[in-house]
Amino acid sequence: MPRSRAKAGAPAARRAERAPTPAGPARIGREPAVPWTWLAIVAGVALAVYANSLGGGLVYDDANAIRNNPFVRNGDIAGILTEPSWWGGARGPLWRPLTTLTFALDHAVHGLEPFGYHLVNVVLHAAVSVLVLVVFAAATAAPRTALVAALSFAAHPVHTEAVANVVGRAELFAAGGFFVAWWCWLRADRPGAASGTWLAATLVAYFLAMCGKENAVTLPLALVVADLVMARPDESALGRLRVHASRYAALAGVAVLFVVLRASVLGAVTPSPDLLDNPLATLGLGSRLMTAVAVIGLYALRLVFPLWLSADYSYDQIRAVTSPLDVGFLGGLLVLCGAPALAWWGRRRVPALTLGIGVLGATFVVVANLFFLIGTIMGERLIYLPSAGFCLALAAGLAHVTRTNERGGRVPAAFVTAIGIVVALYGARTVARNAVWREPLGFFQAMVGDAPRSARSHRELGTVLGDLGRFAEARQSFERSLAIKPEDATTLYNLGNALSREGRYDDAVAAYERALAKNPAFAEALENLGNAESMRGDQRAALAAFQRALALTPDEPILQMNVANTHFRAGALAEARAGYERALALAPGSVEIRTNFGSFLYAQRDFAAAVDVLGRIPAPAPARALVALGASQQVLGRTADAQATLAMAERLYPGDGNVRQLADFLRRGAAAGAAP
Repeated sequence: MPRSRAKAGAPAARRAERAPTPAGPARIGREPAVPWTWLAIVAGVALAVYANSLGGGLVYDDANAIRNNPFVRNGDIAGILTEPSWWGGARGPLWRPLTTLTFALDHAVHGLEPFGYHLVNVVLHAAVSVLVLVVFAAATAAPRTALVAALSFAAHPVHTEAVANVVGRAELFAAGGFFVAWWCWLRADRPGAASGTWLAATLVAYFLAMCGKENAVTLPLALVVADLVMARPDESALGRLRVHASRYAALAGVAVLFVVLRASVLGAVTPSPDLLDNPLATLGLGSRLMTAVAVIGLYALRLVFPLWLSADYSYDQIRAVTSPLDVGFLGGLLVLCGAPALAWWGRRRVPALTLGIGVLGATFVVVANLFFLIGTIMGERLIYLPSAGFCLALAAGLAHVTRTNERGGRVPAAFVTAIGIVVALYGARTVARNAVWREPLGFFQAMVGDAPRSARSHRELGTVLGDLGRFAEARQSFERSLAIKPEDATTLYNLGNALSREGRYDDAVAAYERALAKNPAFAEALENLGNAESMRGDQRAALAAFQRALALTPDEPILQMNVANTHFRAGALAEARAGYERALALAPGSVEIRTNFGSFLYAQRDFAAAVDVLGRIPAPAPARALVALGASQQVLGRTADAQATLAMAERLYPGDGNVRQLADFLRRGAAAGAAP
C-alpha cells in the first residue's frame, strides 16, 4: 500500500493528496515477480547492441593488460594474486586479481585471439543488465520501471568503453558483483529466508566485486540509500538502518580486509596521479575543485545526451577552471545542486527516482575527484556502475510523467513510445561507437578527433603509425604531442622507438637521451637506448646503457636477451651464450628469447642445441625460428622433421624469402655445416 506521512488525526482528504502517484510505489514487503521473458528481452538487447564489438581487436590498454602482461601470458596465478598484476608490474598502483585471472584463463584457452575476450565482455554486460532488472525490481517493487532501467542500461552508449574495450572487463566484474551482493542482501530480508547464508553470499560477492575493480567498495553506501528511501510503510528509515546495523558492520569488515590486502600488494592505498593522467594533481585547491565540478557536468551530459564520447580526457583536453563564472563550472554546479534537489522532491512522490539518484551519487563519489584524487581526471568507463542509478532515475521519471501503474493494468502508450525511442537512439549510437574499437589505427585516429587537445591522443597515434612504418606521419604526431606537453618522457621514448624502426639510430639515441634527462630511472628507455647504440655500431655504449638498465630491472628477461644480442654482435660469444641462457631461465615461454637464442646456436653450428631451443616454440613460430629449426634438423640428418618444418613455414609465411632459401637448402640435401 502507498506510504503516507500525514500526522495522526489529519483529514482523509489531506492524506489522499499526499499519496504517491501510481508511478512511484513505496517499498512493499513482497518481492514482485519478474517474467523470464523480460530477462530474455534485456539480455537480448544487450547482446544485440554489442554484437558488432565481437569483431574488434585488442587495442589501447589491452596491449599492456593482456598482450604484454607476463602474468597473463604465463598463467602465473601466484603473481596475479600477490603482485600489481593489472599491468604486469609495469604500472601502478593497480591490483585487480579477479579480472586479471580471467584474462589469463582466456589466454590459456585461445591465446591472443581477440574474439574470445570480447565474447566474455559482451556476455558479462548482458548478465549485469539482467541483474539491474532483478535487483531494481526487488528494491523498488516497481518491475515496469526496473525493466525500463535495465533496457536503458543494456543499450546506453556510454558503456562502450567498458564493453567494447577488453580491459573494461574490470568495470563489468565490479558492477556484476555489486548487484549480485545487493540481490543476496535483499534475499536475506525475505520472510523465512536463511539470512545467515544469504549474508555470507553477500559478503563473498562484495569481496569478489572489489577484486574485479576497487570502485565496488561503494556498495554499503548504495544500500544505506536504499534503506533510507525505500523503507516499508510499517517502519521508519532509521529503524531499517538499525535492523541492518550488524550487516553493515560485516560489509565494513570485508571492505577493510580488501583495502589491507590491496595496500599490502601495492604499498599504497590510492594511486599517485601525474599531470598527463590527472591534471587536477597539479592545481591549487580552488581550481582543482572547480575543475572537478565542471567534469561532473561533462559526465552528466554524456549520460543524458551520449553524442560526444571519447576514450581520452587526459592533459590538456579538459582545461583547468580558474573562475567561478566559467560556463563548465556553472553547468557542473547546476548538476551537483540540482540532482539532490530532484531526489528530495521525489522522495515521497517517486521514490524510485530518488533511489536512482542516490545510487548514482553513492557509486560515483569514489571517482569524482572531489574528496580525493584518483588516477585519471575522467573516463567514461568509470560511470559504468553509476549509470545504473541514472537509468533507474530516468525510468522512474518516464513512469511518473506518463502515470504508469506498477500494480497492473494497461501500460500507457506514451510510456512505451518514450522508452522505445530512448532504447532505439541509445542502441544506434552504441552500435556506431563500437566500430571505433575495431583496430588500432582507426581507434587512435578517432581518439585524436575526439580529443584533439590531448597529448596522449597524438602520442598513441604516433606510436601505431610508427608500428605500421608510416614514419613521417608518426613524427608529426609525436611533435604535436610534445607541443602540448613538452619533454614528456614517454612520448620521447615512443618517438625513439619509431626512429629506431626507421633506421635513424642517431636521432633515436637523441630522443632516448632526452627521455632519460626527464626520467633517469626509465628502464625501458635505457634498454632501447642500448639497442639503438648497438645497431649503430657502438657496442661499448650499448653495454653501458644496458648495465644502467640492469641496475633498475635485473630480472627483466628481454633486457638480458638484448645484452646477449649485443655481446653476439661484439664477438663475445661466451658472454652472449650465458646471457641467452639467463634470459631463457627467466622466461622459458618467451618466443622472442627462444628465437634469438636458437638463431645464435645455429650460427655457432650447435645444431642439436638449436633444435632443442627452437623446437619448443609454440605454433605459430616466427619465420626466422622455423628457418633455423628446419636447417638444423637437415644438418643433423632428420630429413623428415626438416620437411615437416618447411611445410609449416610455407603454409604460415608464403612468399617469405628466407623460407624459399630453406626450401632450396633442403632440396640440395646440403652437407652438414652448410647454411641456407
